[in-house]
Amino acid sequence: MAETALPYEPVAKRVAENQARFREANEEISAIAERGADLPRIPFVCECANPRCVEILRLSRSEYEAIRADGRRFLNAPGHEAAALGWGVVVERGDGFVVVEKIGEAGEISDALDPRREGYG
Repeated sequence: MAETALPYEPVAKRVAENQARFREANEEISAIAERGADLPRIPFVCECANPRCVEILRLSRSEYEAIRADGRRFLNAPGHEAAALGWGVVVERGDGFVVVEKIGEAGEISDALDPRREGYG
């Protein structure tokens, strides 16, 4: 008999999915910035797990690309990492932002939902 995978922990799933939505918005912002203006600092939305967050963070394109190199990492306003409810850890601090890496099941889900991941969609 084939073994079936257990469903993900509900909080881990919610945290990862919320952040993935914000990341998709930032992917669109990054694409527009790449085609258009040569801005030194681009406005990105905070990718924290709080679905009501509207914080805007300004990063260079290279700073954003460094974060996006890993599907488990998200751009957060300082202090917003608490919204990950233990499913993420701060792995880097920048000028006005932190980088949160999802861990455990939330990390697996985040990686699978990464639009830059091979085979996504």
